[in-house]
Amino acid sequence: MTLSIGWFSSGRDEAARNLLLSVYDDIRSNNWPARIEWIFCHRETGDGPFNEEYRQRELFFDLAAQLDIPVACFSHMRFLPDLRKQGLKESPSAAEPSPALAKWRDLYGLEVIKTVRMLPPVNIVVMAGYMLIIGAPELEQLELVNIHPALPWGPRGTWQEVIHQLIAQRAQEQGIMIHLVTEVLDRGPVISYCRFPIQGPAWDELWLSWDEQITPLSSRETRENHPLFRQIRQYGEVRELPLLNRAIRELALAAISVRDKKVFAGGRLLEQGIDLTEEIERAVG
Repeated sequence: MTLSIGWFSSGRDEAARNLLLSVYDDIRSNNWPARIEWIFCHRETGDGPFNEEYRQRELFFDLAAQLDIPVACFSHMRFLPDLRKQGLKESPSAAEPSPALAKWRDLYGLEVIKTVRMLPPVNIVVMAGYMLIIGAPELEQLELVNIHPALPWGPRGTWQEVIHQLIAQRAQEQGIMIHLVTEVLDRGPVISYCRFPIQGPAWDELWLSWDEQITPLSSRETRENHPLFRQIRQYGEVRELPLLNRAIRELALAAISVRDKKVFAGGRLLEQGIDLTEEIERAVG
């Protein structure tokens, strides 16, 4: 049986293209019984602003065309913009949506489902750099698999938010996980994960530099351009590709299966996910 894959992506940077191309190439070169049937993006050609992110998104669409993968779009920017703006303004955070934002997400989700239902059916949908938090319709009707830039018990949010929290906590380690998406942000059942240290001799100078240069008044931009912040991101990003590829491999070969928002390995419920740290470290050299 061929594993049919849908692909949700914002397509906003080179990493989004690398994820797509890496999985596509691994499926073909290893003859895994899997196929990426389609891509869904929440931005359309013509959605401004016309900046670097726009250019990167157009490159993502070009790559999909080269790989002969159909792309369906439904712009979140143009959908009930006043309700979305109100919802964002009233929400304490993305993980704590106001009633207006929750309503917008569900209404937008209905449009997403209408859009993907016109495409070939799939077994799973991989969220690879998809920057929208989804609503109830997608959760109820799709088996969603997400890459999250943290350990299963680690911080929630975007990769930037995760790293800010890790540094504030003086965390000892960081990681990447592949998990199912549920109504609880970044806390769904885990398929696999890997970990790596962010303390120790190789990191001491970066932490010292952070302590010397960063103050409570430092801007977000200054913090995110600091070598410590960038190295944590680099170490995580380089592990995303091999971890995702191995998850797709296990799903394609039926070593792992997903049913009813649960993960199974060998027919048994997988409670905590598989720690692939050793295999991933060999892969990244």
